[in-house]
Amino acid sequence: MIRRHILDLNYNIKFPYETFPWRLDFEKTICHFQCEEHLQKYLDRYKLKPKEYQVSNRDGKSLKSSQKHKTKLRPATRKSNHRSTSTVPKRKSILDPVGDTISNAKRKK
Repeated sequence: MIRRHILDLNYNIKFPYETFPWRLDFEKTICHFQCEEHLQKYLDRYKLKPKEYQVSNRDGKSLKSSQKHKTKLRPATRKSNHRSTSTVPKRKSILDPVGDTISNAKRKK
Protein backbone atom coordinates (compact mmCIF):
# COMPACT_ATOMS: atom_id res chain seq x y z
CA MET A 1 0.00 0.00 0.00
CA ILE A 2 1.43 3.40 -1.00
CA ARG A 3 0.74 6.27 1.33
CA ARG A 4 -1.19 9.17 -0.19
CA HIS A 5 1.28 11.90 0.87
CA ILE A 6 4.10 10.17 -1.03
CA LEU A 7 2.20 10.60 -4.28
CA ASP A 8 1.22 14.21 -3.56
CA LEU A 9 3.94 16.35 -5.17
CA ASN A 10 2.88 19.53 -3.41
CA TYR A 11 3.22 17.81 -0.02
CA ASN A 12 6.75 16.56 -0.73
CA ILE A 13 8.00 19.83 -2.15
CA LYS A 14 6.65 22.16 0.52
CA PHE A 15 7.05 19.86 3.54
CA PRO A 16 9.94 17.47 2.91
CA TYR A 17 10.42 16.73 6.63
CA GLU A 18 7.80 14.67 8.41
CA THR A 19 8.54 16.08 11.88
CA PHE A 20 8.58 19.75 10.79
CA PRO A 21 4.98 20.71 9.95
CA TRP A 22 5.47 24.52 10.05
CA ARG A 23 6.99 26.37 7.10
CA LEU A 24 8.10 30.00 6.97
CA ASP A 25 8.80 31.79 3.66
CA PHE A 26 10.36 35.24 3.59
CA GLU A 27 12.47 36.91 0.95
CA LYS A 28 14.60 34.05 -0.42
CA THR A 29 14.62 32.06 2.81
CA ILE A 30 12.59 28.99 3.71
CA CYS A 31 12.57 27.64 7.28
CA HIS A 32 10.87 24.60 8.80
CA PHE A 33 9.82 24.33 12.45
CA GLN A 34 8.70 21.52 14.74
CA CYS A 35 6.13 23.58 16.63
CA GLU A 36 4.35 26.90 16.62
CA GLU A 37 6.34 28.15 19.64
CA HIS A 38 9.66 27.76 17.80
CA LEU A 39 8.22 29.61 14.83
CA GLN A 40 6.99 32.44 17.05
CA LYS A 41 10.40 32.76 18.75
CA TYR A 42 12.06 33.03 15.34
CA LEU A 43 9.62 35.74 14.24
CA ASP A 44 10.24 37.69 17.43
CA ARG A 45 14.02 37.29 17.33
CA TYR A 46 14.33 38.70 13.81
CA LYS A 47 11.45 41.17 14.26
CA LEU A 48 9.68 40.06 11.11
CA LYS A 49 6.43 41.81 10.25
CA PRO A 50 3.41 39.91 8.88
CA LYS A 51 3.75 41.64 5.50
CA GLU A 52 7.29 40.28 5.11
CA TYR A 53 6.59 36.56 5.54
CA GLN A 54 4.16 33.75 4.78
CA VAL A 55 3.47 30.90 7.22
CA SER A 56 1.95 27.58 6.24
CA ASN A 57 1.24 24.32 8.03
CA ARG A 58 1.17 20.81 6.61
CA ASP A 59 -2.15 20.11 8.36
CA GLY A 60 -3.75 23.41 7.28
CA LYS A 61 -3.57 25.05 10.71
CA SER A 62 -3.11 28.79 10.90
CA LEU A 63 -0.71 30.72 13.14
CA LYS A 64 -2.64 31.53 16.34
CA SER A 65 -1.27 34.93 17.22
CA SER A 66 1.44 37.35 16.34
CA GLN A 67 2.10 38.26 19.98
CA LYS A 68 5.70 38.52 20.95
CA HIS A 69 7.23 35.69 22.94
CA LYS A 70 7.08 36.52 26.65
CA THR A 71 10.44 36.95 28.28
CA LYS A 72 11.13 36.64 31.96
CA LEU A 73 12.01 39.96 33.48
CA ARG A 74 14.10 40.41 36.58
CA PRO A 75 12.41 42.29 39.41
CA ALA A 76 13.50 45.90 39.59
CA THR A 77 15.91 46.72 42.38
CA ARG A 78 15.45 49.77 44.50
CA LYS A 79 18.16 52.33 44.34
CA SER A 80 19.15 54.11 47.49
CA ASN A 81 19.13 57.89 47.62
CA HIS A 82 22.11 57.75 49.96
CA ARG A 83 25.28 57.95 47.94
CA SER A 84 27.65 57.58 50.83
CA THR A 85 30.68 55.36 51.03
CA SER A 86 30.43 51.80 49.87
CA THR A 87 29.96 48.96 52.34
CA VAL A 88 32.30 46.72 50.38
CA PRO A 89 35.70 46.48 52.10
CA LYS A 90 38.76 47.53 50.15
CA ARG A 91 40.78 44.78 48.58
CA LYS A 92 44.05 44.09 50.36
CA SER A 93 47.16 43.51 48.37
CA ILE A 94 49.15 40.34 48.97
CA LEU A 95 52.38 42.20 48.27
CA ASP A 96 54.43 44.09 50.86
CA PRO A 97 54.65 47.87 50.61
CA VAL A 98 57.88 47.40 48.71
CA GLY A 99 55.79 45.51 46.16
CA ASP A 100 58.19 42.71 45.28
CA THR A 101 57.79 40.08 48.01
CA ILE A 102 54.78 38.17 49.34
CA SER A 103 53.79 39.06 52.89
CA ASN A 104 54.32 36.58 55.74
CA ALA A 105 50.59 36.57 56.54
CA LYS A 106 49.75 35.11 53.14
CA ARG A 107 52.53 32.50 53.25
CA LYS A 108 51.20 30.99 56.51
CA LYS A 109 47.73 30.39 55.05
